[in-house]
Amino acid sequence: MAKKRGSLGDAVWALPWILKVLVAIFFDFVFGICRFVDGILQGNIVKIIIGFLWIWYGLFIGWLIDIIFTLINKRPWLL
Repeated sequence: MAKKRGSLGDAVWALPWILKVLVAIFFDFVFGICRFVDGILQGNIVKIIIGFLWIWYGLFIGWLIDIIFTLINKRPWLL
């Protein structure tokens, strides 16, 4: 499915680097919320499910993935 412009993930990814790292370390559920909301707006069922799981169950593995991708300045999968 084509990615729509103006998504919540784009807004979070446009933040300054240090702010993205701090959000990834202390408030990782924000990335999960971004995935969930973007999935709803795009009608992407996979993104909705991953966003929901990221908020509630991705506490350790998802947290590490977001921190690593943010530190190397690469956009995480489905964000």
